[in-house]
Amino acid sequence: MAAMVGTLTPFENGNQSWEEYCEVLSHFFEANEITDAAKKRAILLSSVGSQAYGLMRNLLSPTKPGEKTYDELVELLKEHYNPKPSEIVQRFKFNSRNRKPKESVSEYVAVLRELAQHCNYGDKLTEMLRDRLVCGIEDDRMQRRLLAEAELTYDKALKLAQAIETASKDIQDLQGQSKSHSVVADKREMVCKFFAGPKARDGNRSRTVCYRCGGEHMATECRFAKEKCHKCKKVGHIKKMCRAKLPVDHSRPAGGGKKRHWV
Repeated sequence: MAAMVGTLTPFENGNQSWEEYCEVLSHFFEANEITDAAKKRAILLSSVGSQAYGLMRNLLSPTKPGEKTYDELVELLKEHYNPKPSEIVQRFKFNSRNRKPKESVSEYVAVLRELAQHCNYGDKLTEMLRDRLVCGIEDDRMQRRLLAEAELTYDKALKLAQAIETASKDIQDLQGQSKSHSVVADKREMVCKFFAGPKARDGNRSRTVCYRCGGEHMATECRFAKEKCHKCKKVGHIKKMCRAKLPVDHSRPAGGGKKRHWV
């Protein structure tokens, strides 16, 4: 007997849907060329797990699961785990679903396709998806661009909306980089102003004045950086640029005249 291709794990409700588990079973049967209905049933009952098997026994009691066909067992658990929802309610959810803030176009379309599974739109599905995409995109610029198309199909609407979304993100990135460079330049200019000292105006042209000596250069490049001021005796500037105030000599009368003695 040839070895089986692939493996089957027990069904775990909560981690996957029953429909997904049945799809895995179908791929397993196809890979191993299993077409016999009785063998399919046996594989299902032996691999589905104790929890799902016990559920089938309870739902079929007093009939045993082995007395039912493979298709009947699949349909039994499908009705139990995934009862068919109301078509009216599902269509209401589909037609009232708008794109949420920060939700991408691709994410929005994926949600719409999921909601449309039980709407039974048939051949009208792509048309309904197109209409919901245009009406629920929640972006005035995108809507105007989409509505401007004379013959707008779903595929064309999706590609156009994604292109506009990508272009908007690219513009934001470019503007962000430009703003970042501007902030850095402003900071550099502030640092230069701090070290350069006061600025003098010459018509419409601004020139940098060194606070150490009064020359037109950066204060960090001044040759008087270690010079001692003859006025305040501090190091770092020369006398003509000193801002210190000398103490007032109160022993001399106002006007600088000599002291007079009155008799």
